[in-house]
Amino acid sequence: MPDEQDRIQIAFLGETFTVKGDSSREEIKKTSDYLQEQLDFLKVRYPSLTAKNLAILTAFTLADELLRTRRDYEAIVSILDKA
Repeated sequence: MPDEQDRIQIAFLGETFTVKGDSSREEIKKTSDYLQEQLDFLKVRYPSLTAKNLAILTAFTLADELLRTRRDYEAIVSILDKA
């Protein structure tokens, strides 16, 4: 069944999720691995956090990273547009 090929099961914080997206299974797995790395890093740094608070802190950290990356990207595009 082709639709099932687009689904991948991932586990975070003791919960299993089925993910389906426009990306390939490999890209979804790569994203999942990156998220797990971030969760693990923050879990070691803040071992007393509950799973919920760890997830919120991870989401906040990744959102900050995304916004900084977008800002840097826009700065680079602006420089290139002026060239």
